[in-house]
Amino acid sequence: MAKNYVPLRVIESGFLPKEFDIAHDLCFVIHDAMGAILTDGETGGFFKHRIAWSDLELGAAFDAAENPVEWLRANDMSQDAAKILKCVTFPAVLSDMLHCLYEALECSRKGKLNVTYMLLRKPLQESLYVFEEIVISLEDFAHKLSTQPLSLRAERAGGVDAHARRIGRVLGILGAEVRFSPKRLAELRYDKALGFDGACNRAIHLFTEHHAIRTELMNINFVFSGPAEKQAQWEYLYLHLPYVLDYMRLVVDRIAHGMSLLDPRYQEDLTRKITALFGLWTAWADPVSFDEALAVHAHDHQRWLEAHCEERGYDDIDAADLHTMAHGGFPGEAPMVRRIRSRRQDKPWKRRRP
Repeated sequence: MAKNYVPLRVIESGFLPKEFDIAHDLCFVIHDAMGAILTDGETGGFFKHRIAWSDLELGAAFDAAENPVEWLRANDMSQDAAKILKCVTFPAVLSDMLHCLYEALECSRKGKLNVTYMLLRKPLQESLYVFEEIVISLEDFAHKLSTQPLSLRAERAGGVDAHARRIGRVLGILGAEVRFSPKRLAELRYDKALGFDGACNRAIHLFTEHHAIRTELMNINFVFSGPAEKQAQWEYLYLHLPYVLDYMRLVVDRIAHGMSLLDPRYQEDLTRKITALFGLWTAWADPVSFDEALAVHAHDHQRWLEAHCEERGYDDIDAADLHTMAHGGFPGEAPMVRRIRSRRQDKPWKRRRP
């Protein structure tokens, strides 16, 4: 499958083996989908909150306040205070998270896997945790940020089981309980033996002493990685990262939907593109290597794509059709039609009018 795949990315140089092209593109497409929220929000101005003052004197008092957020709370306007904090925090954390993800993927392409794993820890554990807190309760998040920001550190939530329960709440809000396993997401993000946390800590520290990732005798973490070790690092990265990023995108989308409107045509095309890439990725990964959570996730994507294509008169989708849809088109669609549709969706996220 991978040897016949034409990569989406512009830069194909580097040391990334071709067998990982599909998963690498999939990660970047998800990254770019979240990036569209940031760019459209900045140009469209929807990272702002408008307050309709019933009294002009109140507006003047707000403008003169030394701490506007505290002033709003003192004047029974806590919801406005929380929304303002979301408008400030969301794009800032999203930008920081996307910078880390972009450089992590670029370093993977260049074979700098120690840097890749260094850069992944913050977005997977900390940035995503902040977004989950916003999804669970914006008011509670705003209160913590204003009065006790250290309570927003992911390690304060408890161990892997506590994270799994919290992620389960988020999945319930997102309506994604079928597609994702809260236990597996928690393990992949916070378990040193089963998840990214172990590899990320090894990449950051030359020597580690936790029993799950203790540095071996005559070794220094990641420093002596040869071809076999790098291959294993790539395999773990591209087998599991798409799963976590797919969840991350849903969390980010949930917050963005509360601030803006999304072009439904773009949303449909993007979902089809990502789902087709997951189909190609599943074929590359070989379901035999999947754990139960990854298998359920792949099946749910496949079910959506089959229903979507059937509604539009496309049956018996094969690998070539998946390749076409991964590049943004429908099976048999002319490239020009695909490009025209893409141009019409240049700015998919629109400001939500009051």
